[in-house]
Amino acid sequence: MLGALAAVTTGRIAVAQARGIVPPPAIAPEYHVQSGMLVRPDTVRIGDTFELIITVVVPTSARVEWPSLDDTTAAVVMRAPFHIDGVERASNRRETATYALTAWGIGDLPVGLPDAIIRFGEAMIHVPLAAAHVYVKTVLPGDTSLHKPKPAKILFPRVLPWWERWWPAAVVLAALALLWWFYRRSKTAVARRRATPIDVYARALHDFDRLDRLSLPDAGEGGRFVALAVEILRTYLAARVPHATLSRTSAELLQLTENDARIPAPALAALLAESDAVKFARRDVTGARAHELAGEARAIVGVIERAEVARRAAIEAERVANKRAEERTAQTTDDEARRRSRRPTAGAR
Repeated sequence: MLGALAAVTTGRIAVAQARGIVPPPAIAPEYHVQSGMLVRPDTVRIGDTFELIITVVVPTSARVEWPSLDDTTAAVVMRAPFHIDGVERASNRRETATYALTAWGIGDLPVGLPDAIIRFGEAMIHVPLAAAHVYVKTVLPGDTSLHKPKPAKILFPRVLPWWERWWPAAVVLAALALLWWFYRRSKTAVARRRATPIDVYARALHDFDRLDRLSLPDAGEGGRFVALAVEILRTYLAARVPHATLSRTSAELLQLTENDARIPAPALAALLAESDAVKFARRDVTGARAHELAGEARAIVGVIERAEVARRAAIEAERVANKRAEERTAQTTDDEARRRSRRPTAGAR
């Protein structure tokens, strides 16, 4: 391969004498110089960067002068300044110069670097670099007649109607909509099966029991304990009494429920008044009194629930009585009609 690393020059002072440079006899010991070069890669294309690596082994006291390519119009030019690496040894020095080059011609091109010069005081040795070559291959095809042109376009392209172009997308959208409908339907069915209605009275008792387990009065939170108990009562009232929402004040709630026979108005008014003083006026309340107020709220809920149950029972009994009365009336009417149909008509024998 072109540029394989090999020994090119082994010189002595005799080489310098042959070039017309004669050092003084007193300082004319023999100097041994080794050099080699490598082109990497050895085959490139136009404009590609390749490297020329030159290595010399010289005595420690020697100085190497590396050449450069200054002609920017040549077939091979430098792409960047060369880089030098040196390794010192016991009796000599290994020095390597790396050139980044670019070729702008085709074929086997010489790099064209001048000789490198190694100086020993006033003596010098030339290291020839003319053997450095690089092969630049062309990017054109070997035979341009083998190129096949593109097929000719049709004169009048076929125009597809919109339904032929969009029906796959419409099918996909319809399938996605159908899947979404099935998913929502199954999700709604599962939610309906799982959502079992909870009786408001059972919910209130559950909340009261949960509040008792918190033991807030024992932790010094008697006011909060009372406020939560009254909130449970008002939540129950909102479910039993129309328009008795939690947003109403205590006065509005009492005015709304004053004519409701199910609600013990005096007990409710007293409880709301004391709880408002605890919540808004920050009145101190002992743990025992907090438990008493929570018990009163639970008792009011129980009274209202019993009255509600009695009211529903009365309504159901009245409905049953009315139904039976209607059935008896209908039966009487049918019996009277049958009796009338059995009476003999006038003039019959």
